Amino acid sequence: MTKELNISFKSPYHNWTQRESIVNKQLYNKFLNWTSGEFDLYLQEELNGLEVFFPKGEFSIKALEESKKNMLIEINVKSKDLTLMNTIGNQIISIYHQIESIYSKSI
Repeated sequence: MTKELNISFKSPYHNWTQRESIVNKQLYNKFLNWTSGEFDLYLQEELNGLEVFFPKGEFSIKALEESKKNMLIEINVKSKDLTLMNTIGNQIISIYHQIESIYSKSI
């Protein structure tokens, strides 16, 4: 479930910021792992969530809040190319929905 989606432009970058609610930390960790694997050819940092650097931009996935019922995460894509920003943002959301559907079947 999308909590908030914001797309903006601050020269020279286009920004995609989306907040999602995730069921638990286990699902969050699977999401980070799958996303990291999908973008394994790019430079990555995994100290605080996941940060990936690609030509003309970067994206990050970080946990904002954690409660007993769910986690709130933020996906932030920053790129000089609008089309590339949309492609990568949609790819990340697609990974999230795949993980969510697999996880919900295993409960």
